[in-house]
Amino acid sequence: MKNYMKFKVWPVLAGLLLAFVTMILFEFVNSFFFPFPEGMEVKDIKAFTDNLPWIVYILVLLGWMIGSFLAGYITTRLAREQVFRLSLIVGIILTFLGVVNNLMIGHGMVFNVIGLPMFLIFSYFGHLYWRRVVQKSSDINLS
Repeated sequence: MKNYMKFKVWPVLAGLLLAFVTMILFEFVNSFFFPFPEGMEVKDIKAFTDNLPWIVYILVLLGWMIGSFLAGYITTRLAREQVFRLSLIVGIILTFLGVVNNLMIGHGMVFNVIGLPMFLIFSYFGHLYWRRVVQKSSDINLS
């Protein structure tokens, strides 16, 4: 049970936490450029996001991509896994939460089509990056 927690559960949780922190940082930067209006209520978020310029969505998308990449990287690193299994789970969870986020906030359809696959794609890139780092370091150790 301890090994299962150490090599399966904790890497997934660490990857998700790192992704959330990264995405929140990008949202925080966005809030400096485009702050919420005073007295805005939760029901008005959809109207607010409809009127935002495209640069806001670029920063959100960058946060999603970098967060997913770091999540895939740290999950694979902590799990020491050669197959794309736990990082895939992280990508699926992030995609599901992205769908929930988009339903609540109401981003445009173009943003959904472009943005949501990025969770899976970049968590896979993070996984691949770690595998290449491990393979290179093991090749050096063998020499």
